[in-house]
Amino acid sequence: MPASIPDVAREALILRVERALDAVTFPAHLGTLLDCAEHSGARADVIDALRALPDEAFGSFSEVTASIVASHDRQARPRALSAG
Repeated sequence: MPASIPDVAREALILRVERALDAVTFPAHLGTLLDCAEHSGARADVIDALRALPDEAFGSFSEVTASIVASHDRQARPRALSAG
């Protein structure tokens, strides 16, 4: 299955998210992630990626990134199906 966003763009987004969440201590709830990202001056794409996550607690940064990737895949799937 093709990636919803190019690997390079996905990796760049993940790096920006990582920088924005540098001060977070896990486990952390979505609200904490958003507060930290906003406080760090994160770019709009980082805030948007976090806002698309489920409203739950995340046990690690890996859980955050896995959820971001899954969210992007879910959002891209209808477009990919309608384009084909």
